[in-house]
Formats: sequence, structure tokens, C-alpha cells
Amino acid sequence: MAYAPKMNIHDRLAFTEGEYRRRWSLVQAGMAEKGIDVLLVRTPENICYLTGYETPGYYAYHCLIVPMDQEPVLVVRRLEAMNAAEFSWLVDTSPVEDHEVPWDVTIREVRDRGLGDKCIGVEEASFFSTVAEYKGVIAALKDATVVDGSGIVEEARVVKSDEEIALMRICSDILDQGTQAGIDAVRSGDPEDQIAATVHEVLVRLGSEYPSLPNFVCSGPRASVTHATWQGRTVEKGDVVFFELSAVKHRYNVAILRCVCDGEPGDEVRKFAEASEAALAAAMGTIKPGVTCDAVYWATHNAIVERGLGEYHPHRAGYSIGVSFPPDWGEGQILSLRNQEMRLLEPNMCFHIIPAIQRYREIGVCLSHTIRVTETGCEPFSKIPPKLIVK
Repeated sequence: MAYAPKMNIHDRLAFTEGEYRRRWSLVQAGMAEKGIDVLLVRTPENICYLTGYETPGYYAYHCLIVPMDQEPVLVVRRLEAMNAAEFSWLVDTSPVEDHEVPWDVTIREVRDRGLGDKCIGVEEASFFSTVAEYKGVIAALKDATVVDGSGIVEEARVVKSDEEIALMRICSDILDQGTQAGIDAVRSGDPEDQIAATVHEVLVRLGSEYPSLPNFVCSGPRASVTHATWQGRTVEKGDVVFFELSAVKHRYNVAILRCVCDGEPGDEVRKFAEASEAALAAAMGTIKPGVTCDAVYWATHNAIVERGLGEYHPHRAGYSIGVSFPPDWGEGQILSLRNQEMRLLEPNMCFHIIPAIQRYREIGVCLSHTIRVTETGCEPFSKIPPKLIVK
């Protein structure tokens, strides 16, 4: 019989008891489908998704032991254990002392719970698992059947609930205000740093938490450099000032890209911007339930190719977005709008569509939207029109 978690509900939790139970049920169904009795969850986003637990100290070992018919336990560095009480409904933690081999504590917990001879799923694809850890678990649990449990929690995460969507709308409202503040702050003669400072002040003041990627603010030729941040360059008349920003609440993210010029840009800049705008519109016009991610990619890419700029668009058209920790605010490892991705879109999937067009050290432009897939198409979170803004 599947385990129904005990909820230690208090006002610090991001979601209702029913929401956490819904997630738990989805993950247990995924475990049952693969014949897994115990899932060892190592990915910070997956632990947060299931429990509400969060900390920037996830660089240390964390493992959520998820049995089908017992209470879960979080194996966690002793220093971090208080965050279970602060952020999650979990009532059971197993502390790791700094001198211990952390996965030895997980192995001990599995054995003590009588689970050492079960089918155990491990997240082989997690950023945070090591070869040494995997070998250690395999060697110690000789009586268990150890299988790959990657993707079980991610499959639950990719379609958002109404509560998740509501939280992302809050993020988007904050992000729109931070983005608008950055747009208003663009003035030739001012340094990128000053514009970036304005954006961050507004985002933080309105309640956005630490981002999962840096916010990117750059200008001129540097706008063509992927993931460039402010470096003190002075904005010149007609320069593209490139914003790639996110807002975050309870580790949920919404992102946006906008481009601004103080003064008339060159014809090539306008050409790039028009192509990005057309590609975004093509993507959003293609998205609806039952469409493949591959089809959205080609709608995006072809709109750029038709305008003679295909060679400057060498990447996917977008990625799933939702809960995240550094180093990435996206969920592209779960699902991306990319070539040859034949999975189908479903209502309440959320994507950041990014038709970026970059010619190195010359021009970089992108006009993006974070969108929700609806029953008949899609809708953007942001209210800021995706157009090149000329002041």
C-alpha cells in the first residue's frame, strides 16, 4: 500500500497539504510503474518539489529516502537539518556528521528500515551524484536490486498544478516590474553596472529571492556573448542593452529577455529584432496540447531562417521552467523545445521560449516569453510586449 505522508503544515510552506499529497501520489505511481520499492532522491529540485525543503547548502550531501510504504527520511548534513523544520513537512531526518562518508548514512538508514533487499531506484542522471557514491551504494547493498530511478520525479514536475501556476504568476509580476525598471534605467553614457544595480534593487525589494542563474545585463557587442553579465562598459547611443532576467519565489522561476536601445539602432539590429519577434510569435502560434516539442523548434528556427539569419540561431527554441536551484533556472534536462524531441505538449506545461540570434561581437538580440500551455494554445506570463524598445 502506498504511503501517505504526514504533513507538518505551517504558514511557512509554499503550498497546501493537498498539493504535496498530489505530488507524492504522482511519484509513487511512477515508482510502482518501474517496480521500485525505494527511491533515493539526490536532486535538490526534486527534494524541494516533494517536501518543500530548500537550502543553498545543497553542495553538501542530501538524500531523500522515499519508500513506497514507510515515512520518508532526509539524510542531511547536521548543520542543514534545521531547514527541514523551517521549510518542509518532513518530520524525520538522519544527520550526517562532517567526518562521515555521507552515503554510508543513507545505506545504514535503508538497512535499518528493512529495505536492504528491495528494488532501489537511484537518480543516475542527477547533477549531484558521483561515481564514487554510486559504486559505494552498489557495493554495500548487495542483496538489493539497484536500478535507475532517474526521471520519476521530473515526470511529475513537468506539468504544473494550479498552485504552481499561481506562484509563477507572482514571480512574473515581480519580474515585469524589475524588467521595466531596467528598461527605464537605460541611458547612453551610463555603465552597465548601474543598470544592473537598478534591476536587482527592484527585484529584491519586491520579494524575489536569490536567482538560479545570474541575471544577465550587458550592452553593445557584448550582447552577442552568451550569458554575459555586466562588466562596467559604458552604454553608447544606439547600443543594444540586453536583459535576461528571472524572478524567484520558493525556488520557482519565471524568466524574460528584452532588448533596449537609447537612440536609433542600426538596420541590422532591427533586422535581428524583427526576426526574433517573428520567431517568438511562430513558436507561440504552434504551441498547443498534442504538438511535439520538435514542431515548436522548427517553427521557431524556420522563422529565423526565412529572414536570412538561420546560421545565428544554433540552439533549442526553449526549455521547461519551474522549480530550480543554481546552476540553472530552467528545467531543460526534463524537457526542451528542441530538434528531434518528439514528446507531446500538455496543458500546464511551462516553457521559456528563447529565439536568441547572435552574431559574435556584433549583434545579439532576443525577445522571449515564459508561457503556459493552455487547453487550446498558450499564454504568456509577462505583460511587457516582446518588441525592441527604442527610447
